Amino acid sequence: MIPLEIASKKNLLAFSAGIDSTALFFILLENNIPFDIAIVDYNLREQSKDEVIYAHQLAIKYNKQIYLKEYPQNLNFSEKSARDFRYNFFEELIQFYKYQTLLTAHQLNDKLEWFLMQLSKGAGLVELIGMKKIDIRDNIKYLKPLLEYSKDQLQEYLDNKNIRYFIDE
Repeated sequence: MIPLEIASKKNLLAFSAGIDSTALFFILLENNIPFDIAIVDYNLREQSKDEVIYAHQLAIKYNKQIYLKEYPQNLNFSEKSARDFRYNFFEELIQFYKYQTLLTAHQLNDKLEWFLMQLSKGAGLVELIGMKKIDIRDNIKYLKPLLEYSKDQLQEYLDNKNIRYFIDE
C-alpha cells in the first residue's frame, strides 16, 4: 500500500480529520513513515474548530509538526477556490520546508467520482484515467496511497482500532 521509498523522505500529509486522512495518518504511523501534517480550516462549519483541535492533539501526541491555515472570510467559497487555496498552501509549505512528498488521502470512491465527473464532461482517455497513485508536478511528488481502498474499508479500519475521526456533515 505505502511505497517504502518514502520511509526515507520528508513527507507532508494533507490532513482534514475525516475518515480518509485519519486512516492514512495512522497507517503511516504503523509503517514508520515520517510525516508532518497540514490542515486548512474553511470556517464554514462549527465542527471545523474541533477538527483543528483534534489535529493539534494528534500532532502533539505523535510528535508531528502541524501547519494550519484559515480560509480568508473575504473570499467567496467554491470547491475550486477551496482546492486552489489548499494546494497553494501545501505547495508553499513544501517549498519552504523542503518536503519531498505530499501525501493525500484520496481513496477508491474519490477515483470513481473523478471518473464519472470527467465522463460527464465528455473527457478523453487521459482525463478519464486521470487520478494516479503518483504524480509529479513542478518538482513536487504527489502520492495517493489509498486509491485501492474504499471509504468503507478505511472507516472499518478506524472503527476496529477505536480511532476517532470526523464526518463532514
